[in-house]
Amino acid sequence: MATGKTKPLIVVTGGAGYIGSTLCRELLAAGYRVRVLDALAYGSKPISVLVNHPDFEFVRGDLRRAGDIEGALDSEVAAVVHLAAIVGDVPCQQNVQEAIDVNYTGTMLLAEKARKHGIRRFVFSSTCSNYGIADTSSPADELRPLNPVSIYAETKIDAERSLLQLHDAGFAPVLLRFASAYGVSGRTRFDLSVNSFTYEAFAKRVLIVYSGDTWRPYVHVSDMARIILSCLSLPLDRIGGQIFNAGSNEQNYPKHEIVDMIAKAVPDTKVTYLESVKDLRSFRVDFTKLEKALGFRPVYTVEDGIRELLNAFESGLLTQEDFEANSLNPARRNNGA
Repeated sequence: MATGKTKPLIVVTGGAGYIGSTLCRELLAAGYRVRVLDALAYGSKPISVLVNHPDFEFVRGDLRRAGDIEGALDSEVAAVVHLAAIVGDVPCQQNVQEAIDVNYTGTMLLAEKARKHGIRRFVFSSTCSNYGIADTSSPADELRPLNPVSIYAETKIDAERSLLQLHDAGFAPVLLRFASAYGVSGRTRFDLSVNSFTYEAFAKRVLIVYSGDTWRPYVHVSDMARIILSCLSLPLDRIGGQIFNAGSNEQNYPKHEIVDMIAKAVPDTKVTYLESVKDLRSFRVDFTKLEKALGFRPVYTVEDGIRELLNAFESGLLTQEDFEANSLNPARRNNGA
């Protein structure tokens, strides 16, 4: 990799978030320069250790303000990785207009500004929640009709469609429909099933699980960063203007199997299953296209993620304060991603 200012410069929106704080470290380790654009809604702690890195820059800004975006983009930028969003069903439902303004309008403003600056490579973080309620007898590939059941998924689908309409010789978005994330990050989220269940088993030895037979695909946050890194290095004529389900075929699970893994790791956990009508999402997903195009194979399994989380809890790296600051209330958490 080149040195100094000849290193490729990557703008990461939402770089202080769950995926972004992991991605920034991986980008710097791989020899990129990194410029984060983030409103710091969850604080600066996840990236504070990077402030003195010679290849790291930070721009505080909001996707809803054109001037803030302009402050982060210039002719040196090689690519934009767009992670910033109002994430999850409950936060989007609580403030629908904000979700639309950030997740859709902000995305399109960012894309238009990137095109204006001649930035061709644009990696967009979408979600497998776009499949909503799907026939789980076969996994959903990228051509499966979408069936969103949340504002969050609707905003992501709208952004996907509009980004693809912008695809031309000068702008080549890559759209990643990520599986449900798990694992320790600079800002570990606890509105995610694996993370929240593992903490509750560790701290309380009790799990209340809603809709245990519903399916989700899963992917470790570090593997998510590896997928993005691949999208920054592969030729755009191979991946530009395309949608990829982003995860791995072997990590599709019904929720009760995730709970079984956690109960095995924390054997004295009492599990109670309840039905729920609040979240009917259930989908298995086909990741063959990603595997073929990127050569992606996951480094981490869900079991690895559970052990990692337990080690973080036991060592005090993650605390009750972290859990409470980055989670929803228990009933909503258990119906989470």
